[in-house]
Amino acid sequence: MGDARGMKIAVVAHCILNQNTVAPGLASHKGTVESLVKLLVDKGYGIVQLPCPEATYLGMNRWWMTKNQYDTPNYRAHCRHILEPTLTLLQELTGKGAQYIVIGIKGSPSCGIYITTKGEWRGDPSTATGTQTTKASEPGLFMEELFAQIKSKGIKEPTKVLEISHEEISKKGLPKEIANQL
Repeated sequence: MGDARGMKIAVVAHCILNQNTVAPGLASHKGTVESLVKLLVDKGYGIVQLPCPEATYLGMNRWWMTKNQYDTPNYRAHCRHILEPTLTLLQELTGKGAQYIVIGIKGSPSCGIYITTKGEWRGDPSTATGTQTTKASEPGLFMEELFAQIKSKGIKEPTKVLEISHEEISKKGLPKEIANQL
């Protein structure tokens, strides 16, 4: 009996496989971002789901927040702590020859790769004054910590780093430029 492993891994933001953990009012799919997950499976990727740092830090009764609101020493320490099992697994897999990609969430304060959301307010963001947010061309906090830990632990870098908008996918379908990179 042969070993059929393809040694291709997709490390994905938690909400790609579980929209139930997205901050209230922001989920765009009932369960998974199915079109992306199906394509990853069809292309032979094994899927590693990152933990959701926001849900594991603040729980399910949290408001949506921005990068600068999450950016505290305790939140960063939490991110590093919950990344440990994933980093150990990546070290093992890449040591055995696996290649991996990372897929984050466009605009996320934690899981954005290229774009995050910034802004400040206090209280319920739907009623607070001064709740305007801006998109910033920088990674979210969790992804900053992930890539810093990959580097510090000497883990091979991902072959590709992609960012999706699950809201755009729910409205327009999976963008061809994402599909073509997988």
